[in-house]
Amino acid sequence: MHSARPGGKHEREAKSARGAALAGGRAASDSEVSTTLFVDEWSTYRKMVDNNYLFHREAYRTLHDTLIAEMARPFRFLDVVCGDATASVPALKGTSIAHYHGIDISRAALAIAVHTVAELGCEVTLEQRDFVEALHAGTPATDVVWIGLSPHHLRTPAKLDLMRAVRPIVGEDGLFVFYEVTSPDGENRAEWLDRWEAQRADWAAYSDDEWDTVVDQFRAADFPEMVSTWYGLASPAGFSRVRELFVAPSALLRLYCFQA
Repeated sequence: MHSARPGGKHEREAKSARGAALAGGRAASDSEVSTTLFVDEWSTYRKMVDNNYLFHREAYRTLHDTLIAEMARPFRFLDVVCGDATASVPALKGTSIAHYHGIDISRAALAIAVHTVAELGCEVTLEQRDFVEALHAGTPATDVVWIGLSPHHLRTPAKLDLMRAVRPIVGEDGLFVFYEVTSPDGENRAEWLDRWEAQRADWAAYSDDEWDTVVDQFRAADFPEMVSTWYGLASPAGFSRVRELFVAPSALLRLYCFQA
């Protein structure tokens, strides 16, 4: 859904963008690079999703169930780093969604999302923008903010800054739900990455070259937080309630819901 980063600023951005593209996350700030990555990595990304290697199905089913249980009223949904929206739309069907707002930096992804979100039959806003920039700029208030596998490219202080930016967007009654790479308490980043690589036998649809590419991106750009760190970030970000709603069978990813 991902060792210091080598090279200069543009190389670091490209590496982070490639890792995010593979996990369905953030693309590079340069739109031309973003489009190229979207096309070049699409087959690899689709294998990841279609084979459920990151347990997208279970995560989005959890999101759907949470919305059904806790958002009976018409609600506004902010899909941060929405990609082409093919993951989110099935989770939103059958809910009371009244407005969908998707943010992604990839023009190519949003061109597909236009058709995907039409199935929801609600008001739609699609915004081409870097997600960190968008959230810090004061995105309009919404009822649910969803982020699936993107903030792990940020270090801990930047994650806290992002969460602080989300807090006023969801207000007093909204939900901040996110699915992220996470370590159990006591596990460091190197140990998490070793466990990631130990999955190789389970990713049978990938060639060795494809697998090596994925591993390289995760090692270059993924910074998992421990469970206790997520809980510890809640209060300084302005949230008082934290729930862990799903733990991937691999124990490499977890889904959280933060509330005021």
